[in-house]
Amino acid sequence: MRLSPLEIEHMEFPRGASGYQRRHVRDFLARVASETAELLREVQELQGELDAARQQIAELQAKEAELQRAVIAAERIANEIKENAKREAKLVLDEAERVRERRLSDLDGEVARTRADLDRLLRERSLFREQFRALLQAYSRSLEALDGQPDEVVDPPAAEVTEAAGGT
Repeated sequence: MRLSPLEIEHMEFPRGASGYQRRHVRDFLARVASETAELLREVQELQGELDAARQQIAELQAKEAELQRAVIAAERIANEIKENAKREAKLVLDEAERVRERRLSDLDGEVARTRADLDRLLRERSLFREQFRALLQAYSRSLEALDGQPDEVVDPPAAEVTEAAGGT
């Protein structure tokens, strides 16, 4: 059992003829020395544990600070990545818009050329019809003119017929 400060303060030694009995004082002092030594060992152990805990706290604080720096760096990198992705997406969208505009322009040009070709073909068809109609009318007039004339057969001269037949 440990001595309390109150016990040490109020300790009374038996008195002898020449004062306090040495044996009781020495026993008490030995007990105080023993408990003091034990307390010093405990204090040293606790001081060691306290130092180890302080060192661990310092290490944990250093790790926490490093982790906070890493988190801040990760957030910064994430923000940079987001910004880069936004810029890249804007560039892609802008390029897609330019391509779309170019294609629409090309298609508008193609539509205009196709319409011009269609208009030209329609004019050519109309012209062909008019020319064909005029040709048919000319043939019809020629036929009508021929219908009014008698059908003549031109007889070849007799001399030509005999020569052709192999005569002399």
